[in-house]
Amino acid sequence: MAREMQRWAAVAVLGAGLVVGACGGGGGSDRAKSAGGGPPGPEKTALETPAGPKLEVSAKEFAFTPSALSMKAGQATDIVLHNAGSIEHDFSVPDVGFKLSMPPSETGDLALTIAKPGTYPFHCSVPGHEGAGMKGTITVE
Repeated sequence: MAREMQRWAAVAVLGAGLVVGACGGGGGSDRAKSAGGGPPGPEKTALETPAGPKLEVSAKEFAFTPSALSMKAGQATDIVLHNAGSIEHDFSVPDVGFKLSMPPSETGDLALTIAKPGTYPFHCSVPGHEGAGMKGTITVE
């Protein structure tokens, strides 16, 4: 009887280890989709952010604050997205392939470089959000 209990205890410990291992997971984040200036690339982390300027943007149903931004052409700028909303939002600049997604009540950042001067639209790409007003422009000088 004691031997059978030991066997079941070992099975339980092994099973718990498998469950914890499966939940611990891949270590990657789906927040940073691409760094801009080209097609989506490898995932970026906060450790890769530039020492240069920062643009802080707050996202909430259904607006960005501020909705008009400016930056210098060719200069890496750290986009800091504060999701003050109750659902996931993102900051997408489709003309340069940039997208930074953030779960509710979280903040994240990603470097954005836009090579050419001009005006670039940004929006939240969650279906219906751009149409509801989650959009703005970046003026690149």
